[in-house]
Amino acid sequence: MAVRKRFDALQTLRFILFLVVFGEHSGFYRLIGVPIFFEISIMSVFLMMSGFLMFYTYSERELSLNPVDNAKFSIGKIKKLYPLHVETALIQLAFVIFFFFDYFKTNPEGFGYFSFRVGVNLALLQAWVPNLEEYTFFLNGPSWFLSVMLFAYFLFPYIVKLLKKLKTIRNGVIAAVLLFTISFIVTILVGSKTGYLDSEFFIWFTMNSPIMRTTDFILGCIIGFIYVERRKTADIDAKPYSKGLWTFYEIMSFLLLQVFSVFIVAGVYLVAGDIGIALAYCTVGLPCLIGLPILLVCIYGRGYMSKLFSWKPLVYLGDISMYTYLIHYIYTQLWAYLQDYVFGIDKSDPRNIYMVPVEFVLTIGTAILYDKFRKKRAAAAKAKVVRPIEGQVEGA
Repeated sequence: MAVRKRFDALQTLRFILFLVVFGEHSGFYRLIGVPIFFEISIMSVFLMMSGFLMFYTYSERELSLNPVDNAKFSIGKIKKLYPLHVETALIQLAFVIFFFFDYFKTNPEGFGYFSFRVGVNLALLQAWVPNLEEYTFFLNGPSWFLSVMLFAYFLFPYIVKLLKKLKTIRNGVIAAVLLFTISFIVTILVGSKTGYLDSEFFIWFTMNSPIMRTTDFILGCIIGFIYVERRKTADIDAKPYSKGLWTFYEIMSFLLLQVFSVFIVAGVYLVAGDIGIALAYCTVGLPCLIGLPILLVCIYGRGYMSKLFSWKPLVYLGDISMYTYLIHYIYTQLWAYLQDYVFGIDKSDPRNIYMVPVEFVLTIGTAILYDKFRKKRAAAAKAKVVRPIEGQVEGA
């Protein structure tokens, strides 16, 4: 069974996770009074899912360990998304210039620094700078994720080589526990030196830096290793199972991700305050543990919810979810600028909720059009390569 067909439910899960991120960036959760404690878990699931699919797809292939080849491999993996990254960044740049033109007239010395930040963003290096407002979330904020993935893909051949040396599922579990432990210790060391959640550096390092967020990706690779090794030793697809029971697991895993995580984090806060949240929530520990169940049930795809997730329209939305992820910020930020500088509407104004479905429809529509345009452009480029060869054959 092809990788794409086997894990259709995972593709739809990407779209479900995007909806959570959209709910935060559009202000939907704030408007309905829901505390947003679980978005960091969403990004953990994204990264774990990427690590799992990468290991499952490439574990049997020969991968070069040459740094130059790894860089080419990494760039190749994000090549499809990079044009959209540039295009969305330039649109956001146009917004900034339009709404803040007076800044450039009154701060001519700042234009060079502004241009440097634009260059860092376009080069996908923004997640490496411990400055959330001026670099990590500058221009098209969600693109920090691509900055992390660029680093994760570069490391991937080395990760595969190390995991293959584990040989057994038991060693894979030990590796995951060791990863949790190292992440926890690093979080304590950095937090104790910087002030935990009172420090922008701590928030950046644990939540956005490529070094720490790649641990989620590595954990996904370990899950992929365990899954592949288990399939080698047992025909897990042939074992009988209850669809009803697996549907229950799916529902509970979804609730854990969307609802129970709020109470878990609130409980941690009541017991240990900000430091407790920092230690539990800013490592790979709690976010991954909250997100792991829904990832696993979608990998196995045995319940009715997974069957629903395999419905072609939903799978398609999952396929273009990275487009929607990069595009949605244009519309949410444009409305935020209009609120502040044109209409003078407070972000907590209940009327803003009417803009949420408008932003959503515009995002989905733009992503679908972009996908069609990209495919048409790719087909045209392929045709240009084929025609000269065909002509040479006919002429011969």
